[in-house]
Amino acid sequence: MKRIPKQVKLLDIIATLLDWTYILIAIIILSRLFTILQVPSVISDVIIRDYEVFGFTLSTPEVNLTISLLIFYLVVFVPTAFVNTKRLRSKDLVDIDEWTYRTQFLYMFMSFFTFNLPSAVLRYLVGIQIKVIYDGKGFALTMKDLGRSIAGLFDPEVREKRKAKRALRKGMSDSQQDLERVTKIEFGKTVIRLVVTYSFLTLLALFIFIPFYWMMITALKTYDELTTALNPRFFIGLSEMQWVNFKVALTRFDFTLYIRNTIFVGITSTIGTIITTVLAAFAFSRLEFKGRDFIFSVLLMTMMIPGELYTITNFITVTKLSWYDTFYALIFPFMTSVFYIFFLRQTFKQIPDSLYRAAQVDGCGDFKYLTRVMIPIARPTIITITILSAIGAWDAYIWPQLVTPSRQNWLISVALRGTSFTLGSGSDARPVYNLQLAATALVTVPLLIVFFSLKKYIMSGVGRSGTKG
Repeated sequence: MKRIPKQVKLLDIIATLLDWTYILIAIIILSRLFTILQVPSVISDVIIRDYEVFGFTLSTPEVNLTISLLIFYLVVFVPTAFVNTKRLRSKDLVDIDEWTYRTQFLYMFMSFFTFNLPSAVLRYLVGIQIKVIYDGKGFALTMKDLGRSIAGLFDPEVREKRKAKRALRKGMSDSQQDLERVTKIEFGKTVIRLVVTYSFLTLLALFIFIPFYWMMITALKTYDELTTALNPRFFIGLSEMQWVNFKVALTRFDFTLYIRNTIFVGITSTIGTIITTVLAAFAFSRLEFKGRDFIFSVLLMTMMIPGELYTITNFITVTKLSWYDTFYALIFPFMTSVFYIFFLRQTFKQIPDSLYRAAQVDGCGDFKYLTRVMIPIARPTIITITILSAIGAWDAYIWPQLVTPSRQNWLISVALRGTSFTLGSGSDARPVYNLQLAATALVTVPLLIVFFSLKKYIMSGVGRSGTKG
């Protein structure tokens, strides 16, 4: 197997550093543009004026256009840069195959279209050198072979050879012809099956994507368009995107206070959930005590009762403990979960009993065995529980709305439906949907980033808990 030379890998590293440099420059420009955007005194107004940015004079539509392009650039190339960095750090990046140089050519075109010319040149050099090492042909020879193939389509000799092959195929026996016909039929069935499968998956993806797209596109519209347009537009121009709505949501409505409350409640309740879940799952999977299976069965039966039925009893308990309108009411009732206990217990049950017996023989206590053996083995499942618990705390609405009437204790989910994003008061109050959805997008995007960054742990945790053996 052919190996990647050190000088080629060095060029790849330099190209990746250039990609990160361009990303850093884009972030600096984007931050500057958001900083200079003027927030209107009336949240429903739109300000049209000129801005001075790095010595250039830009109008409001031009600023919106620049911000749109920079955000699209970051959305595409930040994940690409992460993938490149991870690929370079991987110890598996040693051998060369045909996809090694094709990947470099793909990154070359992406860098070229984003005006990252130094990175595009380096990617080209890396791709050419890897291709020469792999098949002994450079770019010129590859283009020459491609030209010969195209010219061969119009060459009389090539056409004669194809006619000879067709004639030879006609002279095949009936069994050979039947075998070739069956092969073609099977190939056609495979193609049809793949087309139907991916068409169905694409349709499902659109159903999932369209609501998120509609939220983003509504957040970037003006208040007048949302209230006066009879037919809402499904597409708007890049220069018409009102990015100032996100700045208004961040600066005018105590957004940081609500985010800080949500983060505090989410982290605290998640830590409590992990502690109780790990200890309970260990007890139900390894410790022997009277009534263990009966107690666990009772806990499982509580999962069949809708959570809304617990709301009244929980509210009475919280009130009697004087926790009403405090963070205690948001944290302690949700510091355990029967589902997570069951989820982690299934993983713990997969760990062989021989390890537990051997640890007992060596004088290892239960708690030490839990921390040294079981938790490291079940780490993917514990990470999955942590992510799901944090997302649940982030998205909670009904219970926080019920037990925290004071604005200083609101979570972001309550604030989004509160009076923060309205015009007027009393019966004349009207929701400002573009600002409300801008704040919603600011709350949703971190969850998406966390999910896509840690999805391998989620899939690994689910797979381990769902497999017995």
